[in-house]
Amino acid sequence: MRMLVTGAAGFIGAKVAAELLDRGHEVVAIDNFDTTYSAELKRQRAERLRARDGFRLVTGDIRDETAVRSMFDPLPEVVVHLAAQGGLRKSMDEPAVFISANVSGFGNVIKATVDAGVGSLVYASSGAVYGGTPGLPFEEHDAAAFPLSLYGATKRCDELLAFTYAHGAGLRCTGLRFSTVYGTDGRPDMAMYTFARLISQGQPIRVHGHGQMVRDFLWGDDAAHAVVLAAEDRSGFGTTPAAGGPRQEVSSAPWRVLNVATGRQVGLMEMVRLVETAVGRRAELEMVDALAAEVRENRMDVSALGTTLGFVPSVQVEEGIPQAVRWYLSYLGAATS
Repeated sequence: MRMLVTGAAGFIGAKVAAELLDRGHEVVAIDNFDTTYSAELKRQRAERLRARDGFRLVTGDIRDETAVRSMFDPLPEVVVHLAAQGGLRKSMDEPAVFISANVSGFGNVIKATVDAGVGSLVYASSGAVYGGTPGLPFEEHDAAAFPLSLYGATKRCDELLAFTYAHGAGLRCTGLRFSTVYGTDGRPDMAMYTFARLISQGQPIRVHGHGQMVRDFLWGDDAAHAVVLAAEDRSGFGTTPAAGGPRQEVSSAPWRVLNVATGRQVGLMEMVRLVETAVGRRAELEMVDALAAEVRENRMDVSALGTTLGFVPSVQVEEGIPQAVRWYLSYLGAATS
């Protein structure tokens, strides 16, 4: 199949594009190589993909409607939309940037998908949509009405926009609510990497929430595999019954959201200890309050993901964090040499 992938030079996007190629698909991709973090790292990912048969990359921005529409000739069979601005804390300081990329950009992609007659859209949402949702674990049928960050609000907005096109145009829309994704070839601005750098330099690290925060850490290749499974899936589905579901007459709209996580909770201090071990040095800890945009505990029910797509995570933190830290310290050395 021919797949259109937005954000293909990004952390997850590059891994998705590579796996799609591995599985025999053709990939048409777009990325704007912005400088939210190292554009050079993104170019390196892109060059590895360019060396492969069946891959074509266009430099462009999803906020540019003309650039987006140019990607639909020749026509893809599935659109995988991963391009976005990320970062809970940063989103509160730069709302216009996040709204333009995550909402307006999403609108350009989904409208172009419908206008081109493509039948299926898979897009990245986030566990941040749950925010202040009461009750754990978070489940797809929760209302997800109380995101605590503007980033989470933009992702929830995307889900709602997707429902309108699933209902109005019959577009199959699958939103993947990712937990905390990490791994090799990742975003250098992630907290895990910041911890590794500071610990290796003998500098203190700031531990938010006084070390009491809990996360579900998802290996980057596993996250990418979930995207690929969703893109290849041809099974029929109706509307995820969030907040009790819609009226019966519109409940057949092909709109679903799926939690993408391991289902295992890892305390922040457990993550810190694994980073310390990988670095080979103890951390000097500075305990600070959590930010208002941060959820204290992000625990997600992943049963629907296994049932619908057969997804099983392959890497847990004991194996993944050492690999990720080794990659980052090697990358840091190469970047500063």
